[in-house]
Amino acid sequence: MNRVLSLLVGGLWVLAVIRIAFPAEELTWAMTALLVAFLILVLPRVQRHTQILCTILAVATIALAAVYGQWHAIPDGIARAAIFPGFLATIVLLRATADQRPEIAAARRMFGALDPARRDSGIVIGTHLIGTVLQVGVFAVLAPILGRDAPAQERREVFTAAIRGMSLVPFWSPFVVGMAVASQYLPLVPLWQIMPLGLSLAILGILLSFLGFDRNRGVAPLFEALRSLVPVAIPILLAALAVVGTTAATGLSTLQALVIALPIPCLLGVLQVPAGSVRRALRQSADGFSRIGPETTILCVATTLGMVFEASLPHTGLVQWLEGQNMAAAVIVFTVIMVMNVAGLFGIHPIVTGTVLLVMFTSVPTGVADLVLMQSLLIGWGLSSGISIGSLSVATGAAMFRLPPTQLIARTNIVFVFSTSVLFGALMAGLNTYLTR
Repeated sequence: MNRVLSLLVGGLWVLAVIRIAFPAEELTWAMTALLVAFLILVLPRVQRHTQILCTILAVATIALAAVYGQWHAIPDGIARAAIFPGFLATIVLLRATADQRPEIAAARRMFGALDPARRDSGIVIGTHLIGTVLQVGVFAVLAPILGRDAPAQERREVFTAAIRGMSLVPFWSPFVVGMAVASQYLPLVPLWQIMPLGLSLAILGILLSFLGFDRNRGVAPLFEALRSLVPVAIPILLAALAVVGTTAATGLSTLQALVIALPIPCLLGVLQVPAGSVRRALRQSADGFSRIGPETTILCVATTLGMVFEASLPHTGLVQWLEGQNMAAAVIVFTVIMVMNVAGLFGIHPIVTGTVLLVMFTSVPTGVADLVLMQSLLIGWGLSSGISIGSLSVATGAAMFRLPPTQLIARTNIVFVFSTSVLFGALMAGLNTYLTR
């Protein structure tokens, strides 16, 4: 079964590349058919909570389609989601490449060398940088430094610091699902704008973590971590620039540019390693294709719900109600960020909340610049993932650190998330005033 799933994802990846180069309706429907086949096979194999979430979303989708007669939006939504397996397959290849690169081994040594009494800042920075590429795989790099006999409290404290770094990654990284979803609804926001803005906020968030939330703060370990991670930052920056350059040169969307631009640099990156093996990277990637079922399923169902919701919205009266509220731009900015956070705290997946908010606030005039709306969404997406029992980061951290997920929602991080949200919301409101004056 894993081989069949891997073949389906590989086929979707190849068709995505072909469709980007040669758009054709026949390719779109072929991808849709393959995606449906993949979902039918993978849904019985995903975890129970994913099945429950997808069932709820599917019921809501069908109910909306039935009430407002928007059945045509269901296949359209699946067709829109058909590019996501190609995106996720590219990320799997990126991770397989990283596994063979010496920078990851250097980062592991950096984590191991940190003073246990003064390591929070190094963990936050290291997790942020490595998580940009490995995403939740960074916990597999970090967890072993503690040893199997580490007390539960120590494991919890290390995760608490690490998740702060991870929660800032969606602010700017083109390699995360949040950026992929947001770019689908706000395609006119160029990467060369959103990435520097998000990276600036991420750096500010790291400084806030260092100054207000890290234990046993000290400048020495902070600079030690920065110095140790320079070799890691360079290839990450080059990979991000490859995607940015492709969008700027071709006009492709973020998703399309990533699918087209990354595979060749990844393979070249493997070839540059003395002991690197392209065959091993491709084999590891193929093995990983069968494991993207949960993300693909949630993305597909949430995107289809978003498509039906978007088609139904003019008939619900919600558009007229929103227009009648005449909400100030600053209120919208804070609404997007805080709704994401509160929903995350209640365990609602950010794909669901983010999709609904994007559909709502891209369907009415808001007075919010697209750049600000996207960044606000990414702020809420990232920060909510650090305090949500329904986030992949918390679920993976629980497995890697051998702790119940409920113990990983720390009061410290809840305060960090909401206080940081207030500051970043104010900054986004100010930026919107500047951009729209």
